[in-house]
Amino acid sequence: MTTLVVTPDLEILLRLGLAVLCGLVVGMNRAHHGNTLRPNRLRVHVLVGLSACLLVLASGGDGQARSRAIQGVASGVGFLGAGEILVASRPKQTIPEVHGLTSAASIWFTAALGVTVATSTPIMAGAALLLALITLTDRDHRSEKQSGQAPGTETEKSAESPAETTTPKQESHK
Repeated sequence: MTTLVVTPDLEILLRLGLAVLCGLVVGMNRAHHGNTLRPNRLRVHVLVGLSACLLVLASGGDGQARSRAIQGVASGVGFLGAGEILVASRPKQTIPEVHGLTSAASIWFTAALGVTVATSTPIMAGAALLLALITLTDRDHRSEKQSGQAPGTETEKSAESPAETTTPKQESHK
């Protein structure tokens, strides 16, 4: 029976690979969210997870250096998240609209996964990934899609206001 010897270089490669895998899983979830496929979300999540892990691993074993690397990751991911949230306003609006909060939070989470993979056990990263996927699963959208109903539409008449259920007003003729 042979024993697998994990050298420091092999451990780094395994951690980087796990960070890519975690980013890939979260990115797949976000890329397939909504009605259109967004492959950029997949790439962003993979790169965020990989780069967070790489920066923390490259900082070495010194606790203070790792702390500074983690702080740098958090600052950088904050800018990415802000870019995901604030999108250009519509032509006749002057105030930007706020969209993408969940996608920004998932980018933040992917960076945290990368840091976790670099500093902790794979079990912790896997458990966090599983919990995030449970949270990110769009159960409402899937059930509406299966019933053939458009998201956000009401099926019962009782949801309508009384004015909508009465007969229409007759137009006055002059």
